[in-house]
Amino acid sequence: MREVYSRREAIAASLLGLAIAAIVWGPVLLRPFGPAPVPASHTPRLSDPPRVPHARLSISALRIAKAKPTTPVDINRANALALQTLPGIGPTLATRIVMHRRAHGPFQEPDGLIEVEGIGSKRFEKLKSWIVAR
Repeated sequence: MREVYSRREAIAASLLGLAIAAIVWGPVLLRPFGPAPVPASHTPRLSDPPRVPHARLSISALRIAKAKPTTPVDINRANALALQTLPGIGPTLATRIVMHRRAHGPFQEPDGLIEVEGIGSKRFEKLKSWIVAR
């Protein structure tokens, strides 16, 4: 005797078969097709980028590695890179100082730096021994 399955039963059986095949063969078919993973005994080369375990560590390392100026920085002549050597001045504030100087002319006194957005009295107190306005 031959039993005839309904359309719904045939579709359900086909989907069940596909699900079983996906479970069995999925990991084999979906494995990465790239180069083999590097063994643990890999010795880094000079061309390899340094691996930093956490971004927070790299930021604190950059703060420690930032060189302080050896002589006072002239805020009217210094470029953005020279301004970044000042304590508490990063790329954004250095750019703001340069843009303020271009828009309003040279600073008459070091305390004119307070007019730059982002530099308040606290930050200026940290800076005033490191800057001059010539």
